[in-house]
Amino acid sequence: MPSPRLVFVLALLLPSAQAAAQSPALGSGGRVLEAVRTSAPPAIDGRLGDGAWATAPVAGSFVQNRPTPGATASEATEVRVLYDDAALYVGVRARDARPDSVVGRLARRDQAVFSDWFTVLVDSRRDRRTALAFAVNPRGVKRDYVVVDGADDDAGWDAVWEAATAVDGEGWTAEIRIPLSQLRFGAGDGERAWGINFAREVARRGELAYWSPVSPRTAGLAAQSGELTGLRGLRPPRRLEVQPYTVARVARAPGDDADPFHRPTELLGSAGVDLRLGVGSDLTLTATLNPDFGQVEADPSQVNLTAFESFFQEKRPFFTEGAEMFGGGFPALFYSRRIGARPAGSVPREARFADVPERTTILGAAKLTGRTEGGWSVGLMQAVTARESAPWSAAGPGGARGSETVEPATSYFVGRVGRDSRRGGTWLGGTLTAVNARAEDGVVPGNRVGQAYVAGVDGRHRFGGGDFQVEGAASGSYVAGGADAVAAVQRSPVRLFQRPDAGHLRFDPALTSLAGYSASLGLAKVGGGGLRWEVSGIAVSPGFEANRLGFFPYADRVRESAAVEYQVFRPGRLFRGWQARLAQGAGWTFGGERTDAVLSGFARAELHSRWSGFAWYDRRFSGLAPATLRGGPALAYAASHAGGFGVQGDPRRPVGLALDGAWSLQDGTGGRVLELSPSLSLRPSGRTELSLGPTVAWNRDPAQFVGAASVDGRTEYVVGALEQTTASLTARLDHTFTPALSLQLYAQSFLSAGRFGELRAVADARASDFSRRFRPLGAGGPAADGGAGRRVDLDGDGAAETALREPSFGVRQLSANAVLRWEYRPGSTVFVVWTQGRDGSDADARLGLRRGAASLLDAPATSVLAVKASWWLGM
Repeated sequence: MPSPRLVFVLALLLPSAQAAAQSPALGSGGRVLEAVRTSAPPAIDGRLGDGAWATAPVAGSFVQNRPTPGATASEATEVRVLYDDAALYVGVRARDARPDSVVGRLARRDQAVFSDWFTVLVDSRRDRRTALAFAVNPRGVKRDYVVVDGADDDAGWDAVWEAATAVDGEGWTAEIRIPLSQLRFGAGDGERAWGINFAREVARRGELAYWSPVSPRTAGLAAQSGELTGLRGLRPPRRLEVQPYTVARVARAPGDDADPFHRPTELLGSAGVDLRLGVGSDLTLTATLNPDFGQVEADPSQVNLTAFESFFQEKRPFFTEGAEMFGGGFPALFYSRRIGARPAGSVPREARFADVPERTTILGAAKLTGRTEGGWSVGLMQAVTARESAPWSAAGPGGARGSETVEPATSYFVGRVGRDSRRGGTWLGGTLTAVNARAEDGVVPGNRVGQAYVAGVDGRHRFGGGDFQVEGAASGSYVAGGADAVAAVQRSPVRLFQRPDAGHLRFDPALTSLAGYSASLGLAKVGGGGLRWEVSGIAVSPGFEANRLGFFPYADRVRESAAVEYQVFRPGRLFRGWQARLAQGAGWTFGGERTDAVLSGFARAELHSRWSGFAWYDRRFSGLAPATLRGGPALAYAASHAGGFGVQGDPRRPVGLALDGAWSLQDGTGGRVLELSPSLSLRPSGRTELSLGPTVAWNRDPAQFVGAASVDGRTEYVVGALEQTTASLTARLDHTFTPALSLQLYAQSFLSAGRFGELRAVADARASDFSRRFRPLGAGGPAADGGAGRRVDLDGDGAAETALREPSFGVRQLSANAVLRWEYRPGSTVFVVWTQGRDGSDADARLGLRRGAASLLDAPATSVLAVKASWWLGM
């Protein structure tokens, strides 16, 4: 396998061979536009008829970013900017030689549909790292998001602003009003300059052009902005926004008539408030009391047979807004889904019925974000969750009853500060997280540590004209609690101190605290031509624990990686653009056990017909999997070939087609994976879109972990040959009545069944040959008592014991919702939401689509109807 040093040297040599073929770098900025103060602000009607627009200078001469970087935009665009003490006003004339070909589709707010778009990017802090984006299409649909360092868009940010558009014989026009209360800038006398840029997308040509040229060869979007001058006498406004809400719900759920906690129909009502307050000139305090997340879309269904937890995206507005202020470095020290998650505790074993909350109540949360007068970026968040109890009842009329605490009252804190210099070329930041849970009788429910702290620093420095970048991070963790809680941390699949074959690890049941560290360092070429490369390394010590408030899959790991990538941005004879990438990586435990080694390739291209596709291939070499046996010895796994592809149709067509696929083949074991995901989208009109996305996957794993059992004082680890079939169908229907009124229908059906054939016991976990790694187990049929178990001969004495539960499974789930959203005035919204969920599971591994769908529709349903209204009040 090529070493990262060799890849690095090759990457340094290659630029000389291709430099002559590249055009000079764009994006040096330098464009300046003067804003004009007005005493008669224009009416926002999209017509540009107000006389004030004639007094403002014009920004024009847009330059393409794609498909031909550096070329003049195909259509002329004229932009003017006005301002007063309350707002910034942007007027746009988007000329088009074929006005009947302007693409304008109705869609709900923040939906990035195929359409023409005009976007204003405002860097009012002038930090050259972040910008606020306000986009509008010819039908008046609005999008707003935060651009972070030119790459990461935070679409969860929602500002209160206005836009109106009109289509005419010259193209289309737009008027935008951005209240100064939605921007962040410091106090100061005299004239000020903001970073600004304008972007226009012409959908039918796949063209994106900017006023201040933005080159794909140059890192950073905000750094390539122009300047908006002429801003005089502006003072940061007093920023106080109050958004109270009220919600009413009715829910119907199935249940057992004998369950004393079951309520077939339940009526609920609640109220809360969100608050935003300007603190100083450029800091914002955001608080929420009794937040409601009832309209959040369900997480996608899945069957997780690994030792590790699944990662789900955050969808709650309070946490998505401003998320860019809390991220950075490696690993992810803040994972907001930890706050308000499902309680981790359990009720006593004798409980037959229990009323366990679906999620932990967030009593309140607040965050302070922004920039200090001294130039420091600040993000502070504090959240408090309630103590949750679950009443329970044992079987029988006279059965015992009680209440068990399943989640303690807990405080969560995350703080991040940072500072940039050299016009955004250098960044240094620091993060601190703290979790404190209230113990009861010295024990935290869920057998978790009561205190968890992580502190980290991270930095980035660009040099060589911004074409090269070095970045790194380091963090340390400390957790403390009762001995049982710390023992659970040691035994977690993340670290597995109890592994019998790990000489570098030691499990200590008496420990009441644990500490560790992580570090990463990377060097990369991020700009200046089509060739890019990167080399990096990470180390996570065995004792590092950040999962109380962060997310990372494993500790006890050292890993290196390197990659070379080449991109062609300008259209050629065959392609509008293409990209190819070669990479390698390898990882080891701190004891020197190789956990993975891979060589990979990736290619992507877009044709002139606007069809596009990608393909990838991995050669994964054999190694050791420390977590497969859930605390047993590290298990050897075979080398494999894996690959995938994707094809995407012409986005201009009303019928959209796409197909994704992936496959894997293990050497010499018969293990294999095949997954196919076609998709179809239909746009019967400019306001309606239907999408269907079926997925079918087949998986054969010859050594899927089944369980462990003790025989004659030793532990036997059992695996089975798994044959799994999974099928799902996701359907969406979006209909937009007006830019402020939309209806979304969503449904996902999910069927998965796994049948286990021959069971085997681990004989020699590290044997290179599969036949020596395992020994077959004698099977004795079903459990003698008729239970869902399987009799196997674990000790090899010829007599089958009932020792293992039946591992085969069948899972059926259906999630559906309908959301009617009406923004009846800027910032104020009414939601009417209906949701339904059906699910069932058993040990029947026979999957037939007709049979599975029928059984799914027969499954009991939980339905909820909710109405939520919020009012935005700006003061």
